[in-house]
Amino acid sequence: MAFTDNQHIIYEYPLQERVRTYLRLEHGFEQLSVSKGLFQQQPDAFFQSLFSLSDLLERVDIRTELSKDLEAQQQRLKQWEQHPEVDRQALRATIQEIDDCQQFLPDIPKVLREIKDDALLASIRQRFSQPGISGLFELPQLQLWLNQDRNAQQQACDSWCNAFKPIEKAVQLKLTLMREQAAFSTLTLTSGFMQESSEQPLAMLRIKVPKEASIFPVISGHRQRFTVRFMPLPGAGSNQSIQSVQFEIARCAQ
Repeated sequence: MAFTDNQHIIYEYPLQERVRTYLRLEHGFEQLSVSKGLFQQQPDAFFQSLFSLSDLLERVDIRTELSKDLEAQQQRLKQWEQHPEVDRQALRATIQEIDDCQQFLPDIPKVLREIKDDALLASIRQRFSQPGISGLFELPQLQLWLNQDRNAQQQACDSWCNAFKPIEKAVQLKLTLMREQAAFSTLTLTSGFMQESSEQPLAMLRIKVPKEASIFPVISGHRQRFTVRFMPLPGAGSNQSIQSVQFEIARCAQ
């Protein structure tokens, strides 16, 4: 996903498959939250987000991956407890937060079963998996449900979304720790291209580009080697060569 501030766009690129999954889940949780807020206007967007998120969680063993990553993160944090300049209160709060997340991870299969076995969701899920769904005429049971009491609808939506909250919290915690532990450094390229190797396995790249530069990074690679090439927006002078490029990069470890 891309983050922005007043002057920059931050692009993120996963260098490990599990991190790609975490970023996809993060985006899925954001989509679910936004579509929930617009439920009365666009209920189909909410159900599409709900089913997409559920499908992604069913395809990957997120419980095992997250548990391993959070455990490793916790051990690294504990090593900092004896450092004289560390904020021990903040450090212990983070360690406790990891403990809390770890307790909920074994419940992920139960959460997925609850979503999968819900009578209404089960009756409409197959239709939402097909491209081109365009109207309630294909889902009369959903049309009937949408004309029931709005408070009951809200309670059902809250229940479905809340089922994912522990997973969302664990994913967000892992990504936040990963992002915060990697500082940005400034680089200048004369050709718009860079290639780099790393002895330390990397999990993700974060690249901060000034908005006014009107260029974006094309990134490829894996955890110990990557390339970055900057390109202009397609159709906006795409034939011009990229000369000097100044940007910031953060190399995020596991």
